[in-house]
Amino acid sequence: MALFLVISAAVALGLSGSFLLIPGSLAMFQTVVLLCAGLAATWVMTRWVNKKPLSAVGLALHEKTFKDIGAGCLLGFLMMTGIFLVEAGMGYATPAFPQHSLGESMGVAGGSLLWFALGAMGEEVFFRGYLFQTLIQMVTFLPALLLMAGVFAVAHIFNPHVSALPMVNIGCAGVLFSVAYMKTRSLWLPFGIHFAWNFSQTTIYGFPTSGLDPTLHSLIRLTQSGPAWIVGGEFGPEGGVLATLALILGGWYVLKAPYLRAPEGIVTLDSIEDLIAKKGVPS
Repeated sequence: MALFLVISAAVALGLSGSFLLIPGSLAMFQTVVLLCAGLAATWVMTRWVNKKPLSAVGLALHEKTFKDIGAGCLLGFLMMTGIFLVEAGMGYATPAFPQHSLGESMGVAGGSLLWFALGAMGEEVFFRGYLFQTLIQMVTFLPALLLMAGVFAVAHIFNPHVSALPMVNIGCAGVLFSVAYMKTRSLWLPFGIHFAWNFSQTTIYGFPTSGLDPTLHSLIRLTQSGPAWIVGGEFGPEGGVLATLALILGGWYVLKAPYLRAPEGIVTLDSIEDLIAKKGVPS
């Protein structure tokens, strides 16, 4: 785990030197750096330490890949839609629709889709990938889940407008994503939930995502009111109890849904059957 972090930091530092040479926003650059650093460190560790393919951390393409992504996207969208409908029904959220041209709307939607997809995948690779799965082998699942949820929350501590409740909710999101990985032994389901939650939150409904200004990535303009402990205030829905309820319900659904399960024969970081087969040792 320490070596993974060292390699990630080295790759991130190396890529940071190219920032002055590449035009674009700092946020997008940071998102790409996180994903590249996580994938590079994962490749080195899985190949040279664990003797496994990169796909063993939950990136394998199999017959359920697109079903997991689709189920995750639908769940993330429905969770955020529920929050929006409750806020709108209580009179706390009033949407307005700016006069964007079709080209402008497509540009906002396309850029947001790319940014939120890269961001979700980068965070899943880093927080539910090699580190989390190695931690499971060391301390078992439940302690690893709680520890990584805490780390995931602390990673957002410098976001604008952060406070205690947003940190709790981000930790709850970390629990949901970790359970989604463990249920399917794949990063595709948590990626789908994570991406759709963020994309729906800002691009579709106009909320801030984790305290970040939604202006550049939203198709609508949202006026909010109401108690911050309910609606989240300037941090966005993730700062209110409506998000807490949505995350708890989402986690319950992932746990109970019978169709969300790992495909048979999948190679994981802790599987031994594939290593035995490679060595020619009878099982």
